[in-house]
Amino acid sequence: METELGSHFEINFQKLEELNDIKNIPQKYEKLQEMGGVQEIVRGLGVDPRVGIPNVELPDLTDRVREFGVNVYPEAPHSSLLELFFEALQDTTIIILCVAAIISLVLGIALPPKGEEQTAWIEGFAIIVAVLLVGSVTSMNNYNQEKQFRNLSKTNQDIRVKVLRGGEMTQISIFELTVGDIVFLDTGNSVPADGLFLDGHEMRIDESVMTGEAVTVKKDHDHPFMLSGCQVTEGLGSMVVTAVGTNSEWGKTMAKLQVQHPPTPLQESLGDMAELIGKAGLSVAIIVFVILTIYWIVDVSGKTWDWSHINDLVSYFIIAVTIVVVAVPEGLPLAVTISLAYSIKQMMADNNLVRHLAACEVMGGATDICSDKTGTLTENRMTVTHGIIAGREFASVPLEFELDQQVLKLVSESAIINTAETSDFSEQPGQPIKYIGNPTECAIIHFCHKLGVKASTIRQTFKPRIKKLYPFSSSRKRMSSIVEYDGIFRMYSKGAPDMMIRRSTSILTEEGRVIELTDEQRQILLHQVEEMASDGLRTLALCFRDFPLEWNDEDDCPAGVPTDEPPENNFIIIGILGIMDPIRKEVPEAVRLCQKAGITVRMVTGDYISTARKIATDCGILTHEGIALEGPEFAKMSDEALDEVLPRLQVLARSLPADKFRLVERLKFHKQIVAATGDGTNDAPALKAADVGCAMGIAGTEVAKEASDIIIMDDNFRSIVRAVLWGRSIFDNIRKFLQFQLTVNFAALMVAMIAALSKSGEPLKAVQLLWVNLIMDTMAALALGTERPTPDLLERKPINVHEQRLISNIMARNIIGQGLYQVLVLLFLLWCAPFMWDVPRNSDHHFTLIFNAFVWCQIFNEINSRKISDESNIMQNFFANWIFSAILVITAALQILIVEFGGHAFHTHPLDVGQWLICVLIGLLSIPLGVVLRMIPVPPMPEPKGRFRLPSLEESSE
Repeated sequence: METELGSHFEINFQKLEELNDIKNIPQKYEKLQEMGGVQEIVRGLGVDPRVGIPNVELPDLTDRVREFGVNVYPEAPHSSLLELFFEALQDTTIIILCVAAIISLVLGIALPPKGEEQTAWIEGFAIIVAVLLVGSVTSMNNYNQEKQFRNLSKTNQDIRVKVLRGGEMTQISIFELTVGDIVFLDTGNSVPADGLFLDGHEMRIDESVMTGEAVTVKKDHDHPFMLSGCQVTEGLGSMVVTAVGTNSEWGKTMAKLQVQHPPTPLQESLGDMAELIGKAGLSVAIIVFVILTIYWIVDVSGKTWDWSHINDLVSYFIIAVTIVVVAVPEGLPLAVTISLAYSIKQMMADNNLVRHLAACEVMGGATDICSDKTGTLTENRMTVTHGIIAGREFASVPLEFELDQQVLKLVSESAIINTAETSDFSEQPGQPIKYIGNPTECAIIHFCHKLGVKASTIRQTFKPRIKKLYPFSSSRKRMSSIVEYDGIFRMYSKGAPDMMIRRSTSILTEEGRVIELTDEQRQILLHQVEEMASDGLRTLALCFRDFPLEWNDEDDCPAGVPTDEPPENNFIIIGILGIMDPIRKEVPEAVRLCQKAGITVRMVTGDYISTARKIATDCGILTHEGIALEGPEFAKMSDEALDEVLPRLQVLARSLPADKFRLVERLKFHKQIVAATGDGTNDAPALKAADVGCAMGIAGTEVAKEASDIIIMDDNFRSIVRAVLWGRSIFDNIRKFLQFQLTVNFAALMVAMIAALSKSGEPLKAVQLLWVNLIMDTMAALALGTERPTPDLLERKPINVHEQRLISNIMARNIIGQGLYQVLVLLFLLWCAPFMWDVPRNSDHHFTLIFNAFVWCQIFNEINSRKISDESNIMQNFFANWIFSAILVITAALQILIVEFGGHAFHTHPLDVGQWLICVLIGLLSIPLGVVLRMIPVPPMPEPKGRFRLPSLEESSE
């Protein structure tokens, strides 16, 4: 029925807002009671806690969105295209150049030199237009990159949420969440919207992001308020959503924040380099201006003074400022931004969601990858294939023997009661089984389904009877539930067999009887577990024990039980399940590529060492020289003892999150660049400590994702290798651009200075230099920054972007060689062209030859710059990057137009066919020159001190 204000709901937006706006928790609780409590609010929102939103069709959801809003946070304020345009023009040298150009324009109109009355204003105007063009292109580039980063941020926020709709458990995007949704939360999840606690066990939430308090807060019926953006640190439960998007506390906070991307290591390094080059350019500019001014003073001193002479001085000043503009390589940070923006988009297609931009660069230098096993190296497609139930072994499912009904009851109840309500599977005819939730729990539920038991039946029966739940943790390696059961309390437990067997005193027989567990039987069970582990199976024990029907309310446990820890002992063993998780077929090749690339892959898992050895060997991780350790042994070792085995440590089994954290820290101590994977809440410290933390997108908790730098969307190890490839490509692309730009800078500055010193005029005019600046700063950054990675990037050792020089010895050789060639050939044209082609010295025709040859040198040297490691074939994959090819064509076409039709604006003169061929040939000669330069040997770059290394594949085989 419709209620007040035309709302379709008894509890409308205004009533919820009154509750949500109260900040004082006691007052908020009083208001909640006034409104009838949680259950009355749920009813008023038209929701049944057992069904969720009853009508998931469009009309009902539309009404809810209209009434309560959408779960989308406000977009952080960002710069408009116009603001970015003005920002691009705020560089001091650009402002000085514009002022000088305006003065030149005014003088050209007011006091033109004799014979130039109609054209004197053109240079000043052309410079202003060129500056505006450069600003437009730069701002457009920046706008597009910012837009891409905003889209990335939105993708990063789009997490999957488990909700109950129409009586069925389903997963939806967080953006589809609406008021009234019943949301299920588990340890490591992020609270997706404001809400009220409905049901759960031992749930604690970290609300520090909202309150600043570091202490976790318990959530139950007496403390029901849930705040979006907070993390579930313990337990599990469900909540009803009461506020979404901008109406939630997190949304109101987000509206006040502005997203900023801190500079990456490469951007910082290139910024420092740009400053140094700018200072060198300023020095050259001052020298050129002083020398030209001295010549001007000498020249005008012998003439009758005319105010039009001042035009020459302004022109010299413009040349000097333009030299500074060209010399300052503001395109260096831009090249990083373009390369990062392009790469993160492509990495997304390779299932890598980049959360922190710096991770792209650092990943390329990774020397070690500490990888989880489950889901990363394996398919995370769990299936129960072997096991022991009530003393009888089985090696196929369904079982080849019939279970006693009492045994079947114990097996199914112990398995299903200790699974999250969010874990289930769906089966469609002709389609593979789809798991929803924890894959291990789903495999157990599917196993019970094969035995003829439905999980929903057991959950409906026992959910009201659960008295106490002890959630799984990586340190305990087990999970237990105490339920009220036919006049007793019964504890069902599942966990690691070695621990459960040690804590057991009895065992179930195939007739359903309970007998004492002898030492001999215990050893037989442990041996059977070891055999399953050696076959690569994950093993899980099912146990139970009973207590008298008397509950100690004060200690919240059965009466007569010690309260210092859960009463998980004196168990009766029901059975042991062996769960198969196949290795991903692409993983062995991916591991081989890592090893070939100088990267050590180390597997860190909580599984038995036998299981770990089997999987690691099949993946190619564990070699003959490698060592496999167990977590307890690893934890006992001193740092000195650990450092001795660390270079050969390839498998860490039965490990805790603290062991992974320590492994990462010791590797970093030895100057290794470490990438670590993780999916659990307790993996967060190791992910934070690693140089690059990689969280799993499917199996990963929100806590793990928040701690990570890159989210692996398909949980596949191969995607991590792709991230390494892209990281190396980014570093290489920046180096390509750097090699190209420094060659241009070197040649332009040397020619300008030598021409001034030799009183040979201004061979490169201000507007021409601005065109060159556009070529090398923006267009070349786009061309070279978008080169795709090639497989040969994985055939070299890692490069540490933090410590390695940006300019390698090979690059320095190429820059000096190509730069000297350009300087010599341009000076040759400056001094010899008038004699060879009969053109007037220092005329526009003469200087056009120099300008044209200079630009063609850059066009062909841009092709040279595609390779920076002495590769012989610079044309490899040339047409794979259409952006590069398009920019070369556009640059060449615009150069032809500028030379032929630039006229007074660009100080150019049309050239005949022979002169065009000469200019293009001069540029083309840089290609064979590059071949010659690559034959000149240079010393290799030194490796960072303190780094150890494993033998290469070739050394190992020897």
